[in-house]
Amino acid sequence: MNRSEIISKCPIAAFAALSIAGSAFAAESAPTENAQCPKPAAAASSEKCPAWNERESLFIQGAVEKYAPDSGFSPFVTWTGEAWADVSRGSNVHSLFDSLFTIGFEQDLSAIGGSEGWGRIGVSAFYYTQSNDGSLGGLDSSQGSFSNIVAGEMARVFEIYYANDFETKFGDIGFRIGQLAADEDFMGMDYSDVFLNSSLGAIPNVAPAQMFSQYNVATLGLVVYYSYENFDLTLGVYNGNVGADISSNNGFDYSNTFETIAFWYQLGYNYELGGLAGRVVFGGNYHSDPSKVNFDQIDAGSFYSFFVGVQQALVNDSEGNAMFGAFARFGIAPDSKSSDQNFYTDFGVNWFAPIPGRDDDVFAVAFSIIENERAARADYAHYESALEVTYRCQLTPAIAIQPDMQIFMNPNNGDTGAAYVVGARVEVNF
Repeated sequence: MNRSEIISKCPIAAFAALSIAGSAFAAESAPTENAQCPKPAAAASSEKCPAWNERESLFIQGAVEKYAPDSGFSPFVTWTGEAWADVSRGSNVHSLFDSLFTIGFEQDLSAIGGSEGWGRIGVSAFYYTQSNDGSLGGLDSSQGSFSNIVAGEMARVFEIYYANDFETKFGDIGFRIGQLAADEDFMGMDYSDVFLNSSLGAIPNVAPAQMFSQYNVATLGLVVYYSYENFDLTLGVYNGNVGADISSNNGFDYSNTFETIAFWYQLGYNYELGGLAGRVVFGGNYHSDPSKVNFDQIDAGSFYSFFVGVQQALVNDSEGNAMFGAFARFGIAPDSKSSDQNFYTDFGVNWFAPIPGRDDDVFAVAFSIIENERAARADYAHYESALEVTYRCQLTPAIAIQPDMQIFMNPNNGDTGAAYVVGARVEVNF
């Protein structure tokens, strides 16, 4: 399938992507196939080099396979561009554009050491820029941001870690240690991760301060993974004093490190009901003293919360792959003194491959609700909700475009009526 055929089957997404590229970002030129194609001597005559629209990486993966095929070195460079507009006020449209570059690598140390079991190291960093200081016409909602890219305008080193994993007769065990995104391994579910609203990623009421990982601040910590058959367990211990999300913090703000501690846990179980795959998770967060964090202190001796999530395939296709699926998640912070948002929930549906021949596309709809109490009632309505409708069009394994619409109910303390936000995201893996 050539590029024009792919784009013609995603007309709305293609228009959104081209609008972003034309109004805010410089176009990227496609590499030639000859520069990308690795040519091992034994296979050059029999193996066909994949076309550019068949690669998971436009050129970096192919360059490593060509010039350093056994190095264990896996670099990545991705670009994410977004355009958003608040169209609630007719012709008085407020808009913003943002752009995120993420770079990094993972190195398999066993490829260097010559034997198995050495583990791997990884580093990532990002540069983020946005127009209008990230403001979309004064839209203010406790439902989270319309985008799950949550960061100030800056360049920042993100994760630096060592990782290893082991297979035993009692199950598989792995860990990561170093500077980690504080909730990277918790709360997410496959069916909810397709959405762009930040609340549909990290549940907004289950951690104090800025302990969330959507391109914000990473901190020192350790995560341990365990899995056995259909059961898995993840535990994480982190520095509870994350650095502030300000431009002067380039990823190495260790003020008052480990004066407080954040502990995360999650238990998961994969199952089948009548041949339909499902997953359920239960977890939570404990923060030893949110009154001592570096910013956004909470006048409470400790903070604890719980979350539950379930996703279920509803209909399979003839090959046993999910066609329709649904999910629901709940976040609860029981202690009224430590949280102004005690309850949150979201639920939604996914329609996989909605267009014949486009197996990697997803159409999805989700609805979320958050309860505001105590001090939060001064700025927000008692209950706020949001509806998101999105379509992720995977143009090639390396390029995706995603038009999106969100409706915020009761934003700005209920004073302005519903807010209607439309936008689009483009993702390119170089």
